[in-house]
Amino acid sequence: METGGGYDAAARSVLEEALREGAPLVCPACRVALTRQAVTRSPEVAYVRRRVWVLCPRCRRTAGLDVHTGR
Repeated sequence: METGGGYDAAARSVLEEALREGAPLVCPACRVALTRQAVTRSPEVAYVRRRVWVLCPRCRRTAGLDVHTGR
């Protein structure tokens, strides 16, 4: 099993869709529940996206995902 690194575009798309729908975030590679943490915004940056960082505790893949507010 490949471990660490990031998710490919297809996996990121699946995760962002789950995040948008409020569904549980599950690793597309190994089907384990992901941990998540909000990414702190920097006040020095004029344009800042709202993001969360997710990590799979089994395969160690990570991703920073945009949180879409629907506005």
